[in-house]
Amino acid sequence: MSDFRKFLRESYNLKANHVSDLRKPTLLLISRRNTRRFLNEQEMVDMMEGLGFQVIRVEPKTMMYLNEFSEVVNSCSVMVGAHGAGLTNEIFLPDGAVMVQVVPLGCEWGAITYYGGPAKAMGVRYLEYKIEPEESSLFYTYGKDHPVIKDPESVSSKGYRAFRSVYVDGQDVKINLERFKKTLVEAKKILETLIPFNR
Repeated sequence: MSDFRKFLRESYNLKANHVSDLRKPTLLLISRRNTRRFLNEQEMVDMMEGLGFQVIRVEPKTMMYLNEFSEVVNSCSVMVGAHGAGLTNEIFLPDGAVMVQVVPLGCEWGAITYYGGPAKAMGVRYLEYKIEPEESSLFYTYGKDHPVIKDPESVSSKGYRAFRSVYVDGQDVKINLERFKKTLVEAKKILETLIPFNR
């Protein structure tokens, strides 16, 4: 994995090898438009900025131009996004950067398997924010006692299509800002042990 990252850095002429090459704490927020959207995204951005992060919000159309987008990712010390393919861009983060994955209901296995494990193998610090049922739009669609909420395994046992239609394609997230703030503070503390952002 480290050799592949080195190859990509050279191919895209990326400047930052380590988070200590960066001069300010910049956070990349992956904004989704169809599924697993952040329903209170602006409030999240306001909180992130209040913690001292410069926030870059990107949408899927921005990610299409990989030669330009890889440079944006490489200039960031933190990346935040809900579980999904956009998190593969963690490969362009500098070593020591922090990737924060927001894990919707039912997505725990895929979260660690597809993004958490690889992040650690790449020298990227990995933090996870598992949402509570009340933070999922599914809680209000199905009710707190429905198997979709209380027993995601029962939905998964019906096959991937059933699982995907509910948890991947049918779910949005409204982040509990006070809970999530603790994760971002942890991310900032990790960064501050590597480099003081006041030079």
